[in-house]
Amino acid sequence: MKSIEINNEELRHSLDEIGEWFNTFDLENNIRIFGKEDKNEYYTGEEFLQLQIDDEDHDGFGATISYGVDLNANNMISAEVKSHVTRIDELLKPVLSAPQCPVKMYYPKNGFMHWHNNHNAPGYNILLSYTKEGKGYFRYKDPETKRIVTMHDSPGWTAKVGYYGSNEEPDKVYWHCARAYEPRLTLGYIIPHEEMWEMMCEDIQE
Repeated sequence: MKSIEINNEELRHSLDEIGEWFNTFDLENNIRIFGKEDKNEYYTGEEFLQLQIDDEDHDGFGATISYGVDLNANNMISAEVKSHVTRIDELLKPVLSAPQCPVKMYYPKNGFMHWHNNHNAPGYNILLSYTKEGKGYFRYKDPETKRIVTMHDSPGWTAKVGYYGSNEEPDKVYWHCARAYEPRLTLGYIIPHEEMWEMMCEDIQE
């Protein structure tokens, strides 16, 4: 993954509206958070990563061990949150030309998502993440260098883009995880076609 600048004025305006809602709405009393805290940060550490890599039955999903909730999960959120989730799609669709955002992951303070690789849903990705003070991170194992890289959040919105490969592309399987030390929102898009993904990346930076 690499970071890109969010320069598109229309997108910045839409993200500002989403960020304002995120900062002012009593979200945690309108959702059911999945999982428990990971106080020793085991599930985003190297020991657990190796266990996942060694697990031939790893299904690719990231929500099996986590502390947070995908706001697209209607059984986990209130009707009022549902209306805001719809509003997020309405705001971002005109700019990003995507009908809806398939991942809207909310992390409470000390939330996390364990090491996983999304081999079950390969494609080109765009991740838009928000924290008020920048206290969170995205961590990955570089498929080429095998180094573990931690991309720390900055206050406000950040954008990351990259490709997650399938098991049929062993040199592109992309192990990654995330953690938040304050409430964090990540909006994720998976784009199957490289040209469309490149256009979306250009639109974000224009």
